[in-house]
Amino acid sequence: MKKTKFIFLLLLLAFLLRLVFLFPQYSGDIKNHLAWGGGLLLSPVDFYSRHFPGFNDPNYPPLAIFLFGLSNLLYLWVQNLIEFLNRLIPAFPSFLVPLFNHENMRLGFLKLPGIICDLGIGYLFFMFFSKRKERHPYLLTSLYLFNPAVIYLSSVWGQIEPITNFFLLLSFYLVLMGKTDRVRTSSIIFFTLAVLTKQTALWFAPFYLFIWLKNLPVRGLISGFLASIAVFFVGYLPFGLLPSEAIKSYLATLGGSSSGVSDAAWNFWFLLFPGGSEDSVRLGLFSVRWISIVLLILLLGLLIYRLIKHYSLRTFLTSLFLWSLAVFLLQTRVHERHLAPALVFGLLAFVGNPLWWIWYLALSLFHFLNLFLTLKIPFI
Repeated sequence: MKKTKFIFLLLLLAFLLRLVFLFPQYSGDIKNHLAWGGGLLLSPVDFYSRHFPGFNDPNYPPLAIFLFGLSNLLYLWVQNLIEFLNRLIPAFPSFLVPLFNHENMRLGFLKLPGIICDLGIGYLFFMFFSKRKERHPYLLTSLYLFNPAVIYLSSVWGQIEPITNFFLLLSFYLVLMGKTDRVRTSSIIFFTLAVLTKQTALWFAPFYLFIWLKNLPVRGLISGFLASIAVFFVGYLPFGLLPSEAIKSYLATLGGSSSGVSDAAWNFWFLLFPGGSEDSVRLGLFSVRWISIVLLILLLGLLIYRLIKHYSLRTFLTSLFLWSLAVFLLQTRVHERHLAPALVFGLLAFVGNPLWWIWYLALSLFHFLNLFLTLKIPFI
């Protein structure tokens, strides 16, 4: 009971800390999310063919758009409630009315799904460490919950990587720790929810397919995949898209939002082309884009081959971590925030090695600096 109370105390402290950074500043990306969420509330039909003047066209999958709409709706409910209570109760603190009418507060509500998923990731870490009887589960969990890079990404920047990472981690947790075949099979559905949040989840599909084949019976695999296909297409139905149109819409966004060798990510191509360049630029006979793809395919083949020959949980987790680093360091068109999965899988992979904590903190610092010096918020 004391252990349960203490982890919830850590989660509460992590939540309150994030609220401190929720209001003061935000990134311009949040205004896209606000516009898309408002557009969804007006009407989801034909949403993906709609243009939003002054903002980017929607390029996130349905679940992310639903969360933007829900955040908008929650803000309106709370705002109306505060104004109602202010009129009804003379002693009500009136300063809350202008505070909740401020644009920063409305944009801050768009950060809540990422913040909540940060806490969810922390809780899943604690459950994983506890069930595997790892030493110092609270300290290990705190390395994520109170990590400046993690807090900056969700609470200052307001990006949705924590949502995708939460579903990826939940999917992984269920397939390994689920007590029944039905629970383990639900892992496939939660991976699909990650894919419906952000396309970057597909980077990890080969590894999840491997672990599903290892841990699920054939019947579970079939039922899980059928259920996931249904979830994917149902996610697009409110937008008026039939299955063929849903696939076309999703595939159209897989190329990324830019064609640069690096989109502010401090990776290998950023070092090679510090001034920036399109990834169609040639390096010898081939374009940088094709070189990056070939390198990643070769590495993926090596990692999967190693897993087939020498499978263990530690090997699998190490492979996920190395792959997280590789897609950040070697892929083109990568954003600075795409290093976030490495902080999740790295903590799981090297949990038993105290020396790794130094490297984990160094990786976190690298990630934080890449985020901070790209966004330059706060403006100092």
